[in-house]
Amino acid sequence: MRNLALFLASIFLVSAAVPKTTRLPKDLKEISGWIFANDSTLIAHNDGGNDPKLFVLNLDGSIRHKISITNAENEDFEDITLDGKGNLYVGDFGNNKNERTDLRILKVNLKKVLDNQDVEAKFIEFSYPEQKDFPPRLNQKYFDCEAMSFYNDSLYLFTKCRTEPFDGKCFVYALPTKPGTYKANKKYYMVIGKRDWFRDAVTAASIHDDKLYILTYNRIITHTFENGRAKYESHQTLLPITQKEALAVHSNGKIYIADERQKLVGGGNMYVIKPTETKK
Repeated sequence: MRNLALFLASIFLVSAAVPKTTRLPKDLKEISGWIFANDSTLIAHNDGGNDPKLFVLNLDGSIRHKISITNAENEDFEDITLDGKGNLYVGDFGNNKNERTDLRILKVNLKKVLDNQDVEAKFIEFSYPEQKDFPPRLNQKYFDCEAMSFYNDSLYLFTKCRTEPFDGKCFVYALPTKPGTYKANKKYYMVIGKRDWFRDAVTAASIHDDKLYILTYNRIITHTFENGRAKYESHQTLLPITQKEALAVHSNGKIYIADERQKLVGGGNMYVIKPTETKK
């Protein structure tokens, strides 16, 4: 974590900064995912090593209430989505070292979360069929993931590249929503960029109105999304570069971003991006 902060500080940019909307509560200092439950409510979670809690938020980022997932630990919660059928999905699939063999997604009842009730999870356990070694060779480290969204009855995962040398590939996988044990179905890959994982690795995703929004530490990338395939449309640079790991799209098209709080580079804020601000 210190190496990350030092790197970000070395490339810290102050021009054209995205205006922050509000400071998030300290309870969310390691926020790594959120989703709109409705037009006035966000549901968020913290990164790995924290309690397995879900935070129900108002649109200003204040906490309305928080609940526990009683039968799970937060090994590495990285993103959250919902299916429009009353189910929330929390991705416990962070895998920085590419060595985990216990990847899973937690399926919980949305209504209970909104009603301030603790919940039990059902589990979608999975593996990547292309991964043979744990960890793989440095140039094959494609099996970290921080981004997930629901689309056409499936859960879509967008992996975070950690290869050395860095090649910027993001693999797109699909999984069923029914609890069970699966081999993730690889669809294709996209090249996000080839600089380094601080700037060109995926940290969150959301599919909204047939648009795929990909987040990195320094930009939002918008794609058209049809039949499960993404086509680049536009992007917006987000300065300064901070540890941005949460993205959600409101029904009005505004994009809500949150970053983790770091001593050297800041963060711990919520940002609201208007659709008209997205640039080619």
